[in-house]
Parts: sequence; structure tokens; C-alpha cells
Amino acid sequence: MIVAGAIFALALSARAAQPVTSDADAGRALFEGKGQCLSCHRVGDSGGRTARDLSWIGLLRTPDKLRAAVTNIKTHASAATLTPAEIGHLVAYLRTRRTLWALSVDAPPEREIAPATENAPFFNRPQRDEEERPELLMSALQIRPGTTVADIGSGTGYFTWRLAQQVGPQGKVYAVDVQQSMLDLTRTAVAAHKLKNVDYVLATDSSPRLAERSCDLVFMAYAYHEFGEPAEMMRAIRRALKPGGRVVVLEYAKESTIAPASPLHKMSFEEIRREIEPTGFVIDQLLDFLPVQHGVIFTIK
Repeated sequence: MIVAGAIFALALSARAAQPVTSDADAGRALFEGKGQCLSCHRVGDSGGRTARDLSWIGLLRTPDKLRAAVTNIKTHASAATLTPAEIGHLVAYLRTRRTLWALSVDAPPEREIAPATENAPFFNRPQRDEEERPELLMSALQIRPGTTVADIGSGTGYFTWRLAQQVGPQGKVYAVDVQQSMLDLTRTAVAAHKLKNVDYVLATDSSPRLAERSCDLVFMAYAYHEFGEPAEMMRAIRRALKPGGRVVVLEYAKESTIAPASPLHKMSFEEIRREIEPTGFVIDQLLDFLPVQHGVIFTIK
């Protein structure tokens, strides 16, 4: 009995020593094998070019969106042969694909900082909802009720009242701007929607004047490109974030010829990355459904 017990113990030990395959590892094996995904898609230096590059798909899609894409039989015939568990493994693997292309090593020309705009009619133009899809954006941000959000560069309050609705009566929004005239317009917009969960903060060029670890989310729509001292402002924003906090940056795309802004009030995706990443942030998600804007969500590195 002693010998038999020893053999049983050794068998258990051997079984415990077997490496555990993670969902992502299992998904990678499916992606490269049974799923035949590399025949069309590219990841890094491998794969085909007849479908989109998936090297950074984990930055673009939520798990639910990835699952829907994987199970779309019209575009993925092999999905019909996958079990629900295998689809879950594929989703886990695709979520790990978050490697963007490297920035060029050549120093770009210095970006000219735009002056703070006072063009209130532009902010309130009738076609803005159609151009910017604000309700779709608010839904994608998945802002939980009761959280604290700072709207930096609140302007005429176009996004401020929408953010205030998202956080609810138990939440808080800080409307932040360097121009008192814009804060006054924001206050008017918030009052028109009968919201009482917004505080107003007059910022400086180098600080949003927010308390340390006070915000779950910092939202900046078409404001970053006007920061007089962008690096100092981003470091101050980093201090204002709670652990796990996010920064949302919207900028009209310099790459778009139809974005409704002058070149001085646009930014390229490379400019956004090159300036913000060195201040202690890493890209967590890209909002690629926006028509003429870059939408980039950063977290603390």
C-alpha cells in the first residue's frame, strides 16, 4: 500500500507539473492553425494581406465586438467549425494584440501650438451631432454612474452636459477651461439641461487645477492641441487621475481632408502618440468609428 501510495503521489505531482495553457495561448494556436486566420490576416510580420492587419486589434475592439467579428460566418467560414470555448480562446488571444507600429526615429518638425479658440458658433454648429456622433461616443466610453469626470477644454459645454448625464446625480463632472467666457457658456448649457452635478474650474496653461487622484476619467475634446504647455499639463492630469483612470483625447484628424477645422487645429495620430506617450501614458483603446477625428484612450503607464 505504501508503494502504491507513493506511485499515486508521483502521478499527481507529474500532472501538476504540466504547463497550463492560457486562453490566449490556446487562442493563438487556433489562430495560426485550425482557424486559418493567417491566410487572410496579418499579425506582425506574418500572415496574408487580403484582410485587415490585426496587430493592434486588441486596442480597437471590446471582447463582445471581437466575439461578434469572429462568429461572423459570412466573413469567417472557419468559424462554423469552432466550439464556443474555442471562440472564447480566440477572443482572448486577439485582446492581447496591442502592438502599434513604432514611431519614426527622425525628429518631426516642431508643432505650432494653436491659440485658444473663441469661436463659440463653430462649437454649436447645427451639423455637429452628425459629424461627431456624440451619443455613440458616450456609449463607447462606458462611463459608470457615480464616477468623477473632468472635461478639460469644456468650451460651450457640448460634451459637459452629456458627461454629466452619464455619471448621474451621484457622480461629478469638473468643467475645466482656461477662458472664463467659455466656462460661462458651459454653465449655461448645463443649466439648460437641468443638471446640478457640475463644478467649474478656471485652469492655467500648465495645470487643470484638479486635486490629486480625484478623477476616474479625463476627457479632452479638441483641447490638447491648444495647451500652452502640453507636457506640463499632461503631467498634472496624470497626477489628477485615480489608479486605473483613463484619459480620452479627441482631435480632428490632420490626415482627413474633410475634418471641419483648419490645419492648425488638427493633429495627426503620430503627433498625439509622440507627445503624450512620453509623459507617462500608454494607449489603452482606439475609437476607430469616429468619422473625422482621432479618438485615443490612454491609461497611466
